[in-house]
Amino acid sequence: MFFFNPISNDIIELPELLEEHKNSCSAWTFSCPPYSSSDCFVVGFEAIGYVPDVYIIKVGDTEWTYHYSLNPGKFMAIGCNNPLFFKNNTIYLLGDKGNLGTLRINENSAAKRPRWKFYGSYFPSSKKRLIRKAYTAEDVDNGGMLVVILSREKGDVEVWRYKINGKELEREQITSLDNKTLFVSFGGSYLKTFVAQGLGNKIYFSMFHDNNKGVFYYLANRKYYSFDYSVNKAYSSPNIFNLVQPKSCIWIELEND
Repeated sequence: MFFFNPISNDIIELPELLEEHKNSCSAWTFSCPPYSSSDCFVVGFEAIGYVPDVYIIKVGDTEWTYHYSLNPGKFMAIGCNNPLFFKNNTIYLLGDKGNLGTLRINENSAAKRPRWKFYGSYFPSSKKRLIRKAYTAEDVDNGGMLVVILSREKGDVEVWRYKINGKELEREQITSLDNKTLFVSFGGSYLKTFVAQGLGNKIYFSMFHDNNKGVFYYLANRKYYSFDYSVNKAYSSPNIFNLVQPKSCIWIELEND
């Protein structure tokens, strides 16, 4: 396992997990670019049943620390959708039922047992059955996270804002990104706060039509469009029936963008 910087081609090696634990984590996250800080933590989530077990290492350490969950039954996160690492060493993890789990790394140490907390109520059962995939991104200006929900049938899109206020979770559905742009994918997602004219209020999914041509979703009229739609009206649709999605892909934001 290693970090690879596609811009500089730098590689930072990490110790291997034990053989019996390889490929057991369904999601990974890290606290900061490993070349920018000596306190970069890497966390893997092993979601077998309910609250995930975690593997933690600080870049530079020689071995991983495994922490099994002590909270069975309170939270379920089989998919571990895009865990978000915030600057206070707290990770936000969306639950399969729409609630929120946070994992706090204690005393800036991988060896100390991290602490789970859980917030919010479940989505209604009727809503949970309709969710195909959920993506999460840091809500930069509001100190929380955005959740993008893709429905199972037509690919309808909902955007929810999650924010912890004291001991309570504030959760609301929003219909506008306030002229910002979201880039979402299985491996990671981010919200772009300063965008070029014409890009605001759009969600760029890792989905394609007609020989790998990219698409975006426009929240204002709830339709999918091809990247080149403004030029030649190539593709638009209210559903995802003619779109394909790679099994593995990720958006990359260049530092100077």
